[in-house]
Amino acid sequence: MKPHNGKNAMHGAEIAVSLLKALDADSIVALIGLGADIVLLIDQDQKVARVHYTDPDIGHYGLDKAVGKRLQDLVTIESLPKVEAMLSGRDSVRQARGYQVNHSCEGRSDLPVLYSTFAAQGFSYTLVIGRELRQQMLDQQRLVETQMELEADYRELQEAEARYRTAFRVSGIAHVMLDGERKTILDANAAALNLIGGGATGIVGKPFRDLFRKQDREALGDAIGEARHSASPVRLETLKTAKGDPVSLSLRSYRENGVTNLIISAWQGADAQEAGSMQVERRNDRPVDLAEVPEPAVQTNDQGQIVGANTLFLDLAQAPSISQVVGRSLGTWFSKTSLDLHVFYSRLAEEQVVRGFTTTLTDNLSGDRPVMMSARRNPETGLTQVIFVAQPASIERRAIPAPGSPEQADGFANLVGRVPLKDLVRESLEVIEKICIEAALDQTNNNRASAAEMLGLSRQSLYIKLRRHGLEDYRPSN
Repeated sequence: MKPHNGKNAMHGAEIAVSLLKALDADSIVALIGLGADIVLLIDQDQKVARVHYTDPDIGHYGLDKAVGKRLQDLVTIESLPKVEAMLSGRDSVRQARGYQVNHSCEGRSDLPVLYSTFAAQGFSYTLVIGRELRQQMLDQQRLVETQMELEADYRELQEAEARYRTAFRVSGIAHVMLDGERKTILDANAAALNLIGGGATGIVGKPFRDLFRKQDREALGDAIGEARHSASPVRLETLKTAKGDPVSLSLRSYRENGVTNLIISAWQGADAQEAGSMQVERRNDRPVDLAEVPEPAVQTNDQGQIVGANTLFLDLAQAPSISQVVGRSLGTWFSKTSLDLHVFYSRLAEEQVVRGFTTTLTDNLSGDRPVMMSARRNPETGLTQVIFVAQPASIERRAIPAPGSPEQADGFANLVGRVPLKDLVRESLEVIEKICIEAALDQTNNNRASAAEMLGLSRQSLYIKLRRHGLEDYRPSN
């Protein structure tokens, strides 16, 4: 079979040569041009006798005036050795792969072309066939840029992971990461090992319940199940470890790879009992029965955490039950005006009483309601009673105007004397940052990668800022 195939190949070459002899030069060039981007006929003096190209833009690279010139005069200087080798035909292996050369044009990027040649005995020309590689080069460039961006993002991710891992390890508070389904320990810091124990081999991979005495394991299992379905942390007091040390736990759920896991904070039982007795003392020392207040009202501690609320506040906040209010920060309903709430508690710490503090409450259904807040702080218990009075929608607020509003500059000036300067400066920087991000998104037609480059940020940093400013779904206005 092999000799037969060889004869067929030789016969096919003879037919090709005879066809080339039967056609004139223009016909040959036009025929080959049906399957190539560039076709050149080079005479025996290595000058271009005929030229054909499919894309008119290729002519700007000197090929429109190529007839009568040497091919070497049409390429860049680093491509000259390749053209000489290609026309000599000495390297048959390289001829099969082709030679990549570049054509230059003033004011444009070089045109990369992959050339191959064909010469036959009795045919007075060397046929040069080229395939332009601009799109391939552009794709390769984009691939390199994308790879560089991915590597930069990966480095930032590694650095962030290292920072949080360091903070987790050196923290003086005992933390344990728990697999919510298997109830086994995913990770634990040094403080947890010292407090809870687990032996020289550590506690990672072990069932968490095994680290506590048998009579406490059932209560611990119930607390873990409750924490997995609760939006608030679950506290568990007066537990004892397997070695008999009293500890208290705070269990909070979080999502990881589609699974609800837990992060557990632990501390010595004596401290927890002391803190619990202080809370009981404060709860028993409430000076006001909120049910008797004729306006929406809550009672908070100095950190703004709600310890009590009346039903009128539930109506104002669109909260179905008291359990969805108690234990949460008052700032939950003032997320759009966090500066106002900070100033509110700062004034309370100094004056103990605040009246007529205007702001906007955002209820659980994302509705905004102008309210006026008045409050009194009990210095003995550290508890604050806050009363809310609904206001007409047109009431003037002592808050920073929305970014881009015409009265923004006047709004900042009017806040001087009413808002601490450091808070005003901090909030104004947030406003400026948001304006700059919106402007970059507008200019790049919402291209996040281009906007990040324009702002001098990595894409990961830009996405973090978009979430912080509520711009994840931002779209240009025009």
